[in-house]
Amino acid sequence: LCPGYCNSFPTMTDVSPTVLAASYAGLVAVNVVYGRGLFGVRTNADVSAAYPTDVTPSGATFAIWGPIFLLEGAGTAVLASGGDASRMALVAGPWVTTWLGECLWQAVFGVLPVPQGGATAGRKLASLAPAALFVGAAHVKMLGGALALVGGAPAYGLVGAAVVDFPTGLNAGWLAAASGIAFTLVAQQVPPLQPLATPEAGAVLVGALTAYGAAVTLSLAGCPAAALGYAAATAWACRGIASESAKTPPIVKTTAARCALVAVAAGAFALAVGALKR
Repeated sequence: LCPGYCNSFPTMTDVSPTVLAASYAGLVAVNVVYGRGLFGVRTNADVSAAYPTDVTPSGATFAIWGPIFLLEGAGTAVLASGGDASRMALVAGPWVTTWLGECLWQAVFGVLPVPQGGATAGRKLASLAPAALFVGAAHVKMLGGALALVGGAPAYGLVGAAVVDFPTGLNAGWLAAASGIAFTLVAQQVPPLQPLATPEAGAVLVGALTAYGAAVTLSLAGCPAAALGYAAATAWACRGIASESAKTPPIVKTTAARCALVAVAAGAFALAVGALKR
């Protein structure tokens, strides 16, 4: 899965502990600014509310960023302190480039016109198109990191699995879901693509991303914690889309509820396969 492609974007090799720690600090700083609306910027919640889609999960679902950032922070502390050289060599580059993509997404998404009614489609696409590109690239890079953990086969350790492998899979899975939302936002503004932003198309998109997620989860079976993280993110996103508080159409809710079960099953199967391999 993803042969070569996940590493086809610009990458960083031999990332130093200082660069890793500084990059994480920058990620946190950017998200604090946009999460709290500091310096006059609009919060993510405000912008997201102004740009709904038929596949956007409930607001509470986005709380997954909390565990992702906390676990990656713990992982950064372990890696930057020299506690796991093998994992440092495998994921430091993908983590740093993913964080850069996430920050760039934040920057362009945060300047979307609110409310959107008074802006032209061209103005909105000027932010939405690069936002979709950045979040998609971030997904590819983090997935590359997860696959590197499978291929690199670092020594198993509970700490490494919990604060490096698991959040790598969790972040990659969540970015896949975010990419689906980003694509739908672009489709809404491009007349030839608007049929891809209907409730029926949304249900198909949820199903397709779940099928893709199941395939990725199984491909990560050699690194069980990463597989578990990816499956958990997929199931969490589907749960949020299917929740009563999400403003999603019935056909999308029904599909998402079923897809959540598929994601859980894929995760369980990957864990079983991983256990047999060990």
